[in-house]
Amino acid sequence: MVQTPDEPWTTAEELGETADAVRAAKVVEALHGAAFAFDPSGTFTYASPVAQTSIAMTLETLNRRLGEKSFMDGGDLGWKLGVHPDDYEAAAARLRTCLRTGEHFNFEYRVLRATGDYVWHQFAIRPTRTQDGRITGWYGLGFDIDVYKKTEAALREREKRLQQIIDTVPALIWCINPAGIPSYLNRRVTEVTGITLQDMIGPDGSRSLAVIHPDDREAMDAALTDSISTGKPLIARYRQRRADGQFRWVDSRAEPLRDETGAIVEWYGVSVDIEDLIATQEALRERERFLWQLVETLPAMIDCAAPDGEPVYRSQQLREFLGFGLDELDEAGKPRLAGTLDAGVHPDDVTSVREIYAHSLATGEPYARRHRLRRFDGAYRWVETRAAPMRNGDGDIVQWNVICLDIDGEVRAQDELRLARDRLARASQAASLAELSASIAHEVNQPLMAVVAYANACQRWLTVDPPNLERARGTVERAIDSATTAADVVSRIRSLFKHATDTRTATSLETVIMAARDLMAEEAARLSVRVDLRIEADLPIVTADRIQIQQVLINLMRNGMEAMEAMPRGRAMDMRALRQGVAIRVEIGDRGPGIENPEKLFEPFFTTKQAGMGMGLAICRSIVESHGGRLWVEQNEPCGARFVFTLPAAPLVAP
Repeated sequence: MVQTPDEPWTTAEELGETADAVRAAKVVEALHGAAFAFDPSGTFTYASPVAQTSIAMTLETLNRRLGEKSFMDGGDLGWKLGVHPDDYEAAAARLRTCLRTGEHFNFEYRVLRATGDYVWHQFAIRPTRTQDGRITGWYGLGFDIDVYKKTEAALREREKRLQQIIDTVPALIWCINPAGIPSYLNRRVTEVTGITLQDMIGPDGSRSLAVIHPDDREAMDAALTDSISTGKPLIARYRQRRADGQFRWVDSRAEPLRDETGAIVEWYGVSVDIEDLIATQEALRERERFLWQLVETLPAMIDCAAPDGEPVYRSQQLREFLGFGLDELDEAGKPRLAGTLDAGVHPDDVTSVREIYAHSLATGEPYARRHRLRRFDGAYRWVETRAAPMRNGDGDIVQWNVICLDIDGEVRAQDELRLARDRLARASQAASLAELSASIAHEVNQPLMAVVAYANACQRWLTVDPPNLERARGTVERAIDSATTAADVVSRIRSLFKHATDTRTATSLETVIMAARDLMAEEAARLSVRVDLRIEADLPIVTADRIQIQQVLINLMRNGMEAMEAMPRGRAMDMRALRQGVAIRVEIGDRGPGIENPEKLFEPFFTTKQAGMGMGLAICRSIVESHGGRLWVEQNEPCGARFVFTLPAAPLVAP
């Protein structure tokens, strides 16, 4: 049912002096639709239909006394039932004060709606007066501000949370106005530095930089002035005084907040303590300086390369040795590695260096090589180069670290020592041969001279007439005794060359071969010979003189290396040991010029060497044969010679 504003349930039967208030309420109602009026005692005389229907209360309900006292005496009226219990006392007390004093009533409280919900309203109530100022009634209006109040509460809560975040975030947060004057500091600024916002402003109203280290203030002031004048973000590092008086490094950054016209309205800044970071960086820089000085002052040439072998760093010693740096290679437009090899490594060594280095780069195996390297003055010097890969946590190669040592003096000294040893050996051989010859001549000469003398005497006894056979027979017997003595001398000399068997023991041929290979490793490196070794697993034991078999191996290896000495590159030797029936077969092959007279090679005093005596291979064969084996030579494929010898396996001993 639609009610009209003039029906009794909206208006009191007797308006009395509140007629003006009712009329004013109806004017307000026409504008806003929720007006009311009451008399000076607080009794409602009018309430718009909208107001009453929204709270489901009539004038009678609104004005009903809830006790003996009147409203002005502290009693309550029915409208109390439509007000939130937490808000009523304050609203009623304020209304009584306004009724007594004539002050305007402006108040916010929650009203119970017909739906059962409490909704925030703002009430504005004004008095009507006679010409002499006497209050005749009151009229007012209630605004629904529930959405506003909830939004306001949410904003206050968000503001509170934001302030908590700003105050608890582990950073110093601050604001300055467009002129650069501090306008806000979060709580942490005060806790850390011990200063307040007032301390950041000087007596003349300008900004104060007293909290900044004196040595950094000028630079910080200049940076701040530049940002304020240009609008560019502020980025600065400086030392800041703390509450305990110590200075610590901070990193400060600030960004401007602009309005819709682009004008700066505020600067928001944050300062972060970076003292530990600065200390760590300084320690790292000091460590880097130390390592740099260590690398640059080491008595060695250092090189670092990328995983593909391209150089990325060279120490000063290496740059000075070569006479050029990486930048000069870059200017030449040639890859650094190729340029270095072509310009530095000796032409006779460069191919093998490329091959071995490429193998290391492909497999990740360490690199080791002796070769000749061109110095800045054009002279080639022997160097030893070693490279090892540096890997990350995943095992991937991230860099190759290379060290290069100048060993030219050592190599030349070794060459001179080797030549001296060879000369000494030849001299010793000559002296021994001379001594042996003298000894043989002395030992054999005496019985031979006796044989001649006895033969002459026998001839005389037989030529006399008549022949003295008895004397001749005695002389012949003495001649036979002298000849036997000469034969014994020869036998004793021959025994000197026979190899005794009392030093033979059960021996692993694999260990003997490995030992011989190790003993010849330096010679192989000097002659740039690669030795490939392959030994069959579980070879049987042999009964042998370890030293003699080792000497055979060394002699054969040395012969093979010397045979390849004239080759410019591709010097390689292979050693094999494998089972052959009840024996062990050992092969040593080279890639030299091969053998022209294999049938004469093992004859004593036959040699193809300029300074050789021709006894080495003869002695080797004698040693092998004395052990029950054989030694011979074959043509190697595709070139070179292959020496082969066999040794019988030791008989198995029953457990």
